[in-house]
Amino acid sequence: MIRDSRIVWEIKKGDLVKLKIYPPGPENEGREDDYIFANGVVISEIKYDKEQQLPFWPCVDVYVFKTGNIAICMPGSVEIISNS
Repeated sequence: MIRDSRIVWEIKKGDLVKLKIYPPGPENEGREDDYIFANGVVISEIKYDKEQQLPFWPCVDVYVFKTGNIAICMPGSVEIISNS
């Protein structure tokens, strides 16, 4: 759990989550209505990755059940369904 004057994000490894993802392909133009919802499980603790474009934002790695891929997710794209 990260507590900061700006962000409180109570997410941890093992939480079941719903996230917004953009399906791959040329027809995806990145519009807000292009995303779909998918379920996944958090597989990392909250981290601040030095290689991120915005390293001051916390993120977690999420295994996405629908695609079998690992997505790097920030607070705005993840909703906790069930705590671990």
